[in-house]
Amino acid sequence: MKIITNRHQLSNCLAKIQSILEKSSSLNNSENILIKAVDNQLQIIAFDQNCSAKGTISAEILTEGTISLNGKSIYDIVRSLNDEKISILQDTNTSLTTITDSKSSFNILSADIDEFPEISFSLPDQCLNIESDLLIQLIDLTVFSIAKISDPRYNLQGVFLEIEPVNGLPDDNTFTSEKEISSGSHLFSLIATNGHRVSVARTDQISGSINIGSKKIFSRKSLQEIKSVFTVNETLNLGFEKSEVVIWSSGFIISLRMLQGDFPDYRKMIPGSFIHHIELEKTPLLNTLRQMNLLAEDNYKGIIMDFTASGLEISIDNPERGHGNTELLVDYQGEPFQIVFNIKYLLDFLQALPDEKIVLEINNKNQPCLFKGLENEHYMCGIMPIS
Repeated sequence: MKIITNRHQLSNCLAKIQSILEKSSSLNNSENILIKAVDNQLQIIAFDQNCSAKGTISAEILTEGTISLNGKSIYDIVRSLNDEKISILQDTNTSLTTITDSKSSFNILSADIDEFPEISFSLPDQCLNIESDLLIQLIDLTVFSIAKISDPRYNLQGVFLEIEPVNGLPDDNTFTSEKEISSGSHLFSLIATNGHRVSVARTDQISGSINIGSKKIFSRKSLQEIKSVFTVNETLNLGFEKSEVVIWSSGFIISLRMLQGDFPDYRKMIPGSFIHHIELEKTPLLNTLRQMNLLAEDNYKGIIMDFTASGLEISIDNPERGHGNTELLVDYQGEPFQIVFNIKYLLDFLQALPDEKIVLEINNKNQPCLFKGLENEHYMCGIMPIS
């Protein structure tokens, strides 16, 4: 194989697959990549136990061929070079691959391509279209609520995907055939819970054609791969193939294994109505929580919120570190009450929320409370108070 290609394009493609490469795995060749030179294109393929990816860039193909190289080594070499154009040459007699620009030359040992698994990147017949920056925002608004421990009843170690019409599912809950989706007609929802909080992030800005009956669970690692691979301002295609989700854009495709198991009915975890509806400015509240968090620790995370006619007092009283309190101006007209939350739960949601104004909905200290954006009620987090 002998090719000439753009260093920046190759470096960017190699950068995307670095998180996929297994640094320590029982899988053979999972630290390597496969490079195929054919039809004036370079195809760069990587895989691990739960994911496979293929990037495609343009190249001048002088001699077609396929090589397998250590993915980190070639990435480090390519990004260290200086020229816009670089060449890659495989010596079939010595199993060495030479990477050069006008001033530098590196020889690295090739791996046996016969030991690299055959990976199919077939595209699903049905797919959704969603903007990458929107999908990444939905991930950021939910991923922090994934449970860290397993539950024998449900799989809570991932983010649940639900697709439904804007007006809700019919009584028999059967949307099992292919449905055409236009912007504003259906909700694309990501949901995560650890049993003490539930995060929900939705958008109706999707289009395409999909089996509405499909309900899937993304693993935490899958969501991290999506964020590391796709950049903002890309239109993504998303479809399902058996137990995998396939996501692709121009020049890149990634196939991710979904988690198996049931997910709880998250709607039952959020009360249908609330007594108190309190509007709050996000920035002052967030700054106050960050201050109070200086006195929090793993064994003491309770933040006290006292609502009175004069406003809101937020305090923390950690016997091992000390006491802190701050007052905020809040328009509250009801009876005074006190409620305690896990401060980390509040910080996780508020730091991801794009809205500048939020709504806090409360019944009492024994039921979940709801934090949501004032302008975008599709972003919400139900949190159980600390009793």
